[in-house]
Amino acid sequence: MMILLGLLLVLDALLHAVLIARFGTGQNAPFLVFAVIYAALAVAVFMVLQYSLWATLVLSSVGLVGLTVTFNKPQREKGLDRVIWVVDALIVLDSLYLLFVAR
Repeated sequence: MMILLGLLLVLDALLHAVLIARFGTGQNAPFLVFAVIYAALAVAVFMVLQYSLWATLVLSSVGLVGLTVTFNKPQREKGLDRVIWVVDALIVLDSLYLLFVAR
């Protein structure tokens, strides 16, 4: 499950980068920040660094809430945002599973 979490983080970083490449950084600067965060988290998870699961849970939850709250603010096509939201939710669920169930 750690490998799945790492792959989900890589996918999420790539999706954020694609969104930036497609729509620019104007109103999408938080996506650029989270692309870097998710890439760093993927490296931390693959290296099995201490507290990487907690950092992933907290930062992905913040990203999920932020995306939910600001979903309709940028006036553009939202298909990629929906995919990012689903991947973020899967990351949060996988992190919760690894922290509290898979002992």
